Amino acid sequence: MPSNKPPTCHFACRPRSNATQGRTGAALDSTSAQVPYFLILPRAPNHSLASARVSLAWAALACALLLLWQFLNVHYNREDNWTALFLTGEAFPAPPELAASTYRFPGDGYDGQFYRYVAHDPLLRRGTQRYLDAPRQRYRRILVPALAFVLAAGRQPWIDGAYIAVIALFVLLGAYWLSRWSVLHGHHPGWGLAFLLVPATLISMDRMTVDVALAALAVAAAYYWETQSFPQLYGILVLAGLVRETGMLLAAGCCAYELLRRRLTRSAMWASAVLPTLAWYVLLQRMLPGQTEQGVPRWYLWNKDRSLFGYILHPPRYPLPAVREALARSMDAIALVALLAVLLTAVWLLWRRPVSPMAISALLFAFVALGLSGHSMYWVDCNEFARIFSPLMILAALLYSAYQPVVNTWWLVLVPPVLIDLRLGIQLVSAIGGVLRGLLRL
Repeated sequence: MPSNKPPTCHFACRPRSNATQGRTGAALDSTSAQVPYFLILPRAPNHSLASARVSLAWAALACALLLLWQFLNVHYNREDNWTALFLTGEAFPAPPELAASTYRFPGDGYDGQFYRYVAHDPLLRRGTQRYLDAPRQRYRRILVPALAFVLAAGRQPWIDGAYIAVIALFVLLGAYWLSRWSVLHGHHPGWGLAFLLVPATLISMDRMTVDVALAALAVAAAYYWETQSFPQLYGILVLAGLVRETGMLLAAGCCAYELLRRRLTRSAMWASAVLPTLAWYVLLQRMLPGQTEQGVPRWYLWNKDRSLFGYILHPPRYPLPAVREALARSMDAIALVALLAVLLTAVWLLWRRPVSPMAISALLFAFVALGLSGHSMYWVDCNEFARIFSPLMILAALLYSAYQPVVNTWWLVLVPPVLIDLRLGIQLVSAIGGVLRGLLRL
């Protein structure tokens, strides 16, 4: 980390005898009129500005690597059709105006296809809700689709490209904020590249889900709290809730922290950050009338067989040959154990270290994970829990790295995300093979 001390002046610091001072004093006086003052006493450089530029350079590299992979994948595996990144399945009908240009996959596809439709119709003026699996849920997560619509100035042919650009922008921002956090705590700014290892980043890269935005905002929330940049932090909390519902846990952590210190006014201030999200939910209730959820959501009803622990002991089965199925099931169990290790880290951080808003938010994410058992789909597919709980992995890693000044083992918190990435990597083997075959023909 660059030093904030001004450059050392060797003339002033070198000890000299009185005789030496007498001989050289006249010479210095005679030359001072010829040598500009700023050459004798150079001004200290702006290290904070230089560090920000270095962090931005590392972030730009992370973004470039992401876009390079997407280009190679689309070019060699998807017939140069960039809509393939949205993983649109044949099981769901697409809006007629998008159907002809859409790259289709067998089966159900993935969530990115629905957020793409929302981006083409963020205000529900084109009847897009008829083509969504869960209209209200998809429209609640409005930030990324709305940004794509705004970036494209509402022009339908540009929206798909704008959506991909928004995902790349959040990768850039996440890497930048992670680099700034690293510099703040004495680490190399190149650690911003580690944002590419966040599971939500890899999944959004391959499937255009919105979760990379919340992952980036989680890094930003930790950084701005650490630097006491409260206006920026407030803006981050406003945006986080609009990415997806769990984004409001960041604001909840700030509120709980202030309540523990009996600062009701500041707690109310952080609580107000979720008002835009709640207002959007109310507006959706009017635009998409229907049965409302009441009581405890079904996904939070405890079921030991469908819980995290249940799937660690009994991973899902696959219609694969015995060896490949054993590998897939083993990697599923390892990924779930890795997530469990992150949950325990979140509890340990709050128990052993100074209480902070981000530590409380991490614990809230852990509570959600422990109760997430009403729908087995969250634990059957690694893509589900890996992207939903990426903010938990990020907060645990950042807090652990900041609170380990004596025993330099902060890098251990990278192990759980990497183990989860290995499981995610299995589904990228085919795409990687296609890219390599294409490159070797050049």
